Amino acid sequence: MLKRIALLGSTGSIGSSTLDVASSLKGKIEVIALSANSNIRLLAQQARIFKPKVVCIGRESLARQIK
Repeated sequence: MLKRIALLGSTGSIGSSTLDVASSLKGKIEVIALSANSNIRLLAQQARIFKPKVVCIGRESLARQIK
């Protein structure tokens, strides 16, 4: 059964570890949303890998960059 997750704080240590687990369980977990406060580089990298439907960053000035 496919589990879908939305991950808040994906660039932090717990979020990154969760994505490592999701990566190892390909076909069983789909990441549908990622969010971070300010680490735009890592968030963009995660978005390229997991291709979520939604990506959110906590700072409006950075939101323009992530588009």
